[in-house]
Amino acid sequence: MTPATAADGMATGTDGATAGRVPATGEDGAATHPAPCPDRFREVFGGWTPRAVVFDCDGLLLDTESVWQRAQDAVVAAHGAVLREEDDAALHGSTIEDAAAILAERSASSTEALLADLHVVFDRELAGGIRLLPGAREIVAAAGARVPLGCASNSWLESLEDKLRLGGLREHFTVLEASDTVDRPKPAPDMYAAAARALGAEPGEALALEDSGTGARAAREAGLRLVAVPAPGHPAPAADLVLGSLTDPDLAAWIATW
Repeated sequence: MTPATAADGMATGTDGATAGRVPATGEDGAATHPAPCPDRFREVFGGWTPRAVVFDCDGLLLDTESVWQRAQDAVVAAHGAVLREEDDAALHGSTIEDAAAILAERSASSTEALLADLHVVFDRELAGGIRLLPGAREIVAAAGARVPLGCASNSWLESLEDKLRLGGLREHFTVLEASDTVDRPKPAPDMYAAAARALGAEPGEALALEDSGTGARAAREAGLRLVAVPAPGHPAPAADLVLGSLTDPDLAAWIATW
């Protein structure tokens, strides 16, 4: 079910760089000197730069976490589910199917009934609009001007398409991977490995950006380098580098060196 990509047959130069990535020039056509790499990125990545970037969506680019939380709270209340403290970590970054299974264990309702209600209520909440998270538009545009981009989400594909379209980001992504385009969703590595290869890169040549522990584990196990941007109130997952926000100026400065 993976959507067709424009990466098939992507040409590379003898140094492995993607064809079409030309030296930066000034208004007079003269080559400009590359911007210096920020120290903390150079310490972690050295001279490595990605041939492709795969972004998570929910909680990293789009504030769908608040949309999901409203939907989850409504379904929990309607079915009388009583959640436990440890459920929060399990639900964060989970698929809607896994969420329904957890709620079924905490209520007298079936997984099927909860799944149906979660779909209906989430779609209703999503129709009310979606907010881009700070820095998302700028970082996606900057990265997309340098390398091909993918998005890997534990949403189902139709929902991922809708969210990116509502957020005004869909045009930037060549490849989308979702819970229904791979055999195993996050935390399995399948969708990150698939996205990297569909973009014309091996996983070790690609960079992932993630906010959740579930997604970070998937990216790491797939072999991608990882920058984590944890959501407020959630612990930072293990990653090559952890940032507080996509608005961190060093991230934009590093991208400018690719």
